[in-house]
Order: sequence, then C-alpha cells, then structure tokens
Amino acid sequence: MTVAGRICGGLAPTCCDEWAFASMGCAARALAFPSGRALEPRHATGGARDAGFGTSDERMTTRTPFFIEDSDGFSPTEACTGYWQSGTISGRVVGGLLGFVLERAYGGDDLVPARFSLDLLRPPPRARLRPELRLLRDGGRLKLGHVDLYAGDTLVAHAACQFLRRTENPPAQTWQAPGWDAPPPEALSGDSSSGHWDLRPIPADRRTSRRPPPAVLLEAPRRTANPPVLGPMGPFEARQAWVREVRGLVDDLPLTPFTRVALAADFASPLAHSSPDSIDYVNSDFTVYMHRLPRSEWLGFDLVKHHAADGIAIGECWLHDTEGPLGTVTVAAIAQRQR
Repeated sequence: MTVAGRICGGLAPTCCDEWAFASMGCAARALAFPSGRALEPRHATGGARDAGFGTSDERMTTRTPFFIEDSDGFSPTEACTGYWQSGTISGRVVGGLLGFVLERAYGGDDLVPARFSLDLLRPPPRARLRPELRLLRDGGRLKLGHVDLYAGDTLVAHAACQFLRRTENPPAQTWQAPGWDAPPPEALSGDSSSGHWDLRPIPADRRTSRRPPPAVLLEAPRRTANPPVLGPMGPFEARQAWVREVRGLVDDLPLTPFTRVALAADFASPLAHSSPDSIDYVNSDFTVYMHRLPRSEWLGFDLVKHHAADGIAIGECWLHDTEGPLGTVTVAAIAQRQR
C-alpha cells in the first residue's frame, strides 16, 4: 500500500507522543463491561442506521472490522495499525470506537450528538482496550456522557459527547452559512490507493471559488521530514475530499451516521497540518460540532484553517454530506517525527 493509501485507508497519523447497555440513570460512574454482565445484543440504540444507503455495507461484510468485541473489551485487528509508531493503533479508529461506545450507551433517536471531543493521551497499543463510561448529566434537553479508554491499567484516551434533544427552530429566520460548491462524489474519480474507505479528492479546478496557494508556500524550499500522506491532496489549494467508510468498526455491525463521523473526523488533522510534501504534526485531539446527523454515507472535508507557532498547531475543516453543511472539526497538534 502506498503512503497515501495509509492515511486515506484509515491509518491516519494521530495519538500524541504519544449502547446505556441498559439505562444507567444518573450514576456518577459506570463500567462499560461490569463484572458478571452477560453480553448484550450488540447493536446501535441511538441514531439512524445506514439501511437506506446500501452501497458500501456489502463490502463491510467481506472485510475484517477494526475491532472485535468480547466480554472484556475490544480487540484491535490488523486494520487498526498506526502511522507514527510500530505496535500502536490509529487515533482515527480510537475516535470511532469511543463514539460507538458513547452512542450505544447514551444515544437515542430524539438526540443529536452536537459535540464529540476526543483527547489522545498516549499511543494506544494494539492490545485489548477497555472503556469506562460516566454519565455526567441526564437532563430533559441535554445528556453529557464521558468515556475513558484503558489498555490494561493505562489510560490512553478520553472522549465526551454532548447530546441535545431535537426540537423546532424558532419562527424568526437566522442567516445560515452556505454549503460548499464541490461537485458530488459520483462525479469524481476515486483514489485507488485508499485501503479502508472510498476517497474522492476534489481538484481545485472543480470548484468555482478557488483557494490560492499562500505565498509562503510558493517561496519556501521543499523539505520533507516524515513521509507524505495526502497524495493528490498535497497542494494547499486541493485540500478537500469526499470520503466514505467501507470497513466495519465493531464486528459485523453496520455503521450508524454518527459512527461514520466519529471514524472520519481525525482526517481533519492531516488535511490541516500537512506541508505539501510531508506530515510533521501529530494531533493530540479533535472536536466535532454538528447541528444534524449526516443523511448520506459520503462525508465532505474542506480545509478552512491552519495556524502554528513554537511547534503547536491548530486546524479546522468544515464538514458536509451530500445534502449540505453538517458542522466543523477542529484539531490541535504538536510537531512530531515518525518513529
């Protein structure tokens, strides 16, 4: 697999130097796998399924999922292999797993995961992982769930999701930002190097509002530290793409709209933090804000911001589906060399 295939195939460079299964009420802390609990049927209790999408689910049944679940936790498969350090797993799949756990525990058809945040505390090893859940707030309009992820006794990641209950928009109209002008995914060619998802890069000349390359990149010498990961999306003006997951997350379960977002969100980091020739920042987190769930399998990423000083970077991408804007993904990162 090419280096571009590693990032676009789900092995995104992340991790710093690194459903309730039954109602849990307002308990201050609950284990995702309490001692003596019989395995519950493993299916999503929150969010609509992908039953109406249909096209990629068939491929999911023939590919090894990212994780296998048992009574003790989740075991990563070879598909989880990380970029930065051997023997670790990708931060992208950690985000997907913790989104899955939070949605299964606390989600519901009348709730929207308006904010999902992930902290990558150290490189997660390719070993059995154990989540521990806490429900911090279970109100009429807001539910806030947290989850810690352990490898043995070592805390490797933390995530939180704020679910907001659906209601109606106020009658007074408020301005909304327009969607992007990107062509639909079916009008674009796929990237054959992608291993875990369908990737459709959007060339700069396929958009009516084009982003010119900054002068600093035009004048700077080309330098490479770590292997590049973006392939055709390397040029700054080409940092936009449609992506669609075609590999299962846990066992043979179908992906929900939310777990598709949780799995893909980490892609914002290489889009925002790569130079034209290399990726030299590793993200320590990401935060997704959404005003609605996606209604298509395809998710669109559009780079809108990158700033860096003293080896610390922040980045932002706007998130879309085929019907319009969904929200944003923001990421913090630190300078890093591959090991």
